[in-house]
Amino acid sequence: MSFRKPGKRSIGWLLLLVLMIPLIAACGETAVPTATVGSTPATGGEPTAAPTTAPTDDTAAATPTEAAAATEEPTMGDADKYLVFGGSGEPDSLDSMDTTTGTALIVTRQIQESLLGFKAGTLEVVPELATKWEPNADATEWTFTLREGVKFSDGTDFNADAVVFNFQRLFVPDFEFGFRAEGKQYNIVPDIFGGYAGDPNSAFKEVVAVDPTTVKFVLTRPVPLLPSYLAASYFGISSPEAVKAAKEKYGSPEVGGVGTGPFKFERWDAGQSITLVRNEDYWGDKAKMPGVVVRFIAEAPQRLAELEAGTIDFTINLSADSRNKIASSADLQVVDLTPFNIAYLSLNMNNKPFDDVRVRQAVAYAINKQEILDASYGGVGSIADDFLPDGLAEYRATDLEPYAYDPEKAKALLAEAGYADGFSTMVLTDGTELPLELWYMPVSRPYYPDAKSVAELYAAQLSDVGIKVELKTEDWGVYLDNWDAGLKNGMVMLGWTGDYGDPNNFLFTHFGPGNADEAGYSNEQVWQLLADAGGASSPAESIRLFQEAGKLINTDLPRIPIVHAPPVLAAKKALQGWVPNPTGGESFAPISITK
Repeated sequence: MSFRKPGKRSIGWLLLLVLMIPLIAACGETAVPTATVGSTPATGGEPTAAPTTAPTDDTAAATPTEAAAATEEPTMGDADKYLVFGGSGEPDSLDSMDTTTGTALIVTRQIQESLLGFKAGTLEVVPELATKWEPNADATEWTFTLREGVKFSDGTDFNADAVVFNFQRLFVPDFEFGFRAEGKQYNIVPDIFGGYAGDPNSAFKEVVAVDPTTVKFVLTRPVPLLPSYLAASYFGISSPEAVKAAKEKYGSPEVGGVGTGPFKFERWDAGQSITLVRNEDYWGDKAKMPGVVVRFIAEAPQRLAELEAGTIDFTINLSADSRNKIASSADLQVVDLTPFNIAYLSLNMNNKPFDDVRVRQAVAYAINKQEILDASYGGVGSIADDFLPDGLAEYRATDLEPYAYDPEKAKALLAEAGYADGFSTMVLTDGTELPLELWYMPVSRPYYPDAKSVAELYAAQLSDVGIKVELKTEDWGVYLDNWDAGLKNGMVMLGWTGDYGDPNNFLFTHFGPGNADEAGYSNEQVWQLLADAGGASSPAESIRLFQEAGKLINTDLPRIPIVHAPPVLAAKKALQGWVPNPTGGESFAPISITK
């Protein structure tokens, strides 16, 4: 079995780099190698030494080279030669700035590039559409030099005006081409930046075009990790002309998306698949394969069956119990990746009785995380006492209450809160009383590969202390829309895969201002501590502030951390060049397989 648990070596690299974050980020670079690629015959994947100097200019990355394998224009006759990826669900949009779902971002990563990217298999920031970046003295301004000679796949120019256009539609509420009134939401902004332009909590002030190849981001406070933020898949740059033409339908199945990436959008067959074709005018190394078909296969057993049958070439988020079967196959390979995620259970604090911390703590004590890890993850992974994965463990508070399984303590807390016999209903803010809901995801994700089985365990364990729940699910896109709108009541299963090596990508994202709308948690002291930690001038100060915030979060307990789980990835043995990224958003351009 090629799978291995997180090793000391890879975790050690993570710890080394995160300790350096506040300092090296201020110098213009973060580098957090994390991925471990097992049997994948890839060009990288093992941790490499962390650079210690600012990338004032990456001439190697800035000079495109031609891929010898990609010389022919894709045609309809090439369709049987396309790479076939088994995705774990249908995207909600191909507008990277208007989605937070992994099922969408893994597709947008192929067609919409960001200013910066990640070195294959790691969280090391490298040039993408920007070749150089540097901060001012206190990291309140960042200047990016753009790659020249790049065009969007619709033939229009990529330049500073295009960058400004994209970030204005993302950040500026009244921007003419943001199409917010027609439905665009850009929900990732509050989670990462604290709010939109003009919001007192927002770190963003403005972005300006200095000249055709230079843009400057002006911030309201120091943001030493801005390059890491902008390397995340959320910040893919779209063609302004395509956005203007499609308006609110940009990113939809009938329009798709237009970027500068190695693949171009071809078509979206609703409920079935998305087809991309190779971008023959791509500025860098062209894709190895003439196209990619991303199929929507929500059920993990079906993805495994199709991989075994040869109808898909590679896939993700398989069930834990499939590892041994894949590893024993002569035709398949397990592809390893160190977990950089968290599975959690959110409690809507706008609903009674979850406004009572004793009830939230009782729920935590009632959950047997070890039983869940053993039953639904094959015992592989680790129990989570807070949201930070092992690679960011240095930032965890050292004396957290772990809320270890203790049903008698749960019953005592319920009795103290006035629920000695448990409860089976919830009360909404308008006074409506409904059966207590526990929502589970209809798709498999790295942190919840089989969400329904975990939901059934939650229900049984909670029942043991007198809490009766009604299991519910719905279409994944609707599920997330309702979550973002604060319409998910009761208990909600969700998770997160880190976008970059920053504790705030886990903490501010889940316990910052955005949580107030989603599930009612609001603690301005936590917000301030996390904001200060993100702008700290030394590793020691950053760690101290994150740990202090972690204690408050652990006491408030708006969301219960469950496990950190390594995703199960698999491919045909003949497949070459797949280097999964810890963020779950790698390019498919280097991947090839003989057909």
